Amino acid sequence: MADMDIAGMWQRLRAGRADTPRPGAHQATAGPGITIDITQQCQVALPVSAFSPDEVTVTVTSHRPGVAGQVTIGANLNSPDGSYQGPTTTVGTGQFTATSSQVQAGFVVLPAAGWPVLGVGAEATWEDGAPQSFALNYWQLECDPLVWWQWLIRILAIVTRPFSARTSRIPHRDT
Repeated sequence: MADMDIAGMWQRLRAGRADTPRPGAHQATAGPGITIDITQQCQVALPVSAFSPDEVTVTVTSHRPGVAGQVTIGANLNSPDGSYQGPTTTVGTGQFTATSSQVQAGFVVLPAAGWPVLGVGAEATWEDGAPQSFALNYWQLECDPLVWWQWLIRILAIVTRPFSARTSRIPHRDT
C-alpha cells in the first residue's frame, strides 16, 4: 500500500469540480466497501487545566463480512473553506479478518488555530483481489483551538516573571 494522500483521495472521489472539503462532507468508493465513524472528546492536559486537545477515535467498518483486508487510516488538517488541505499523517493500521469487520485507531489532535477541519480517510486492500475501497470524512474539531494560545501565554508569563521582578527592584536615581 502506498502512502495515503487525503487531498488526492478527495480529488478522485469528489462528486463535482466545485466541491470543497467541508465539515460533514463524506465520500466513498461505490459498492460494498468501508465506512468511517469518528468520535471526538476534549481532553484536559497538564500543566494548565484549560488546555484541551481533541482526542479522536476512528472506527473503520467493512461491509464485506468475512473478507480479510489490510486497512490504513490517515488524517489531515484543513481550512474552514476547504481551500487548504494539509499533509496526510498515517494514524493507524489494522486488518479485517474472517471474524472481525472493524479496525479502530485513536490519536490526539493538538490545537492548530486556522485549521479547524479534520479530514480522515481510510483505504482497504482486500485479500480476495477485489478493488481497493476508500472512505473519506471531514469533521469540525470540537475543542477550542484558541486554548493553545492561552496555555502558551500562561507559560510565557511564568517564565518571564523573574525578569520583570528584577527590573522593578532597581532603585530610582535622581540626576
